[in-house]
Amino acid sequence: MFKESMDAELKKRVDVIVGLSRLAGGILILIGCLLVFFFAQAALDPNAVIEVNGIPTKEKSTKISAVLFACLFPISGLFLAFAPSKLIDKLAAKIITRLS
Repeated sequence: MFKESMDAELKKRVDVIVGLSRLAGGILILIGCLLVFFFAQAALDPNAVIEVNGIPTKEKSTKISAVLFACLFPISGLFLAFAPSKLIDKLAAKIITRLS
């Protein structure tokens, strides 16, 4: 229904944006899962040191905060990779028309 009302050039641009967002979502999932894995290991190890703002720390709360922050990456990647096409099509069309 939405795709029939778009002209050909806008449809091409929207398809490129949707494809790139799916690719970015997959990359965010992979990188985010790696970050969560390594920060979770650091949070469970009492001797592990992480750097926050250039300062090495062994605090448990700081390590847990790092794990929670790293969880944002795979969650946003899941949204980008598996969001319904209709939703991403509408968002991409709005962005493209406003920027043009």
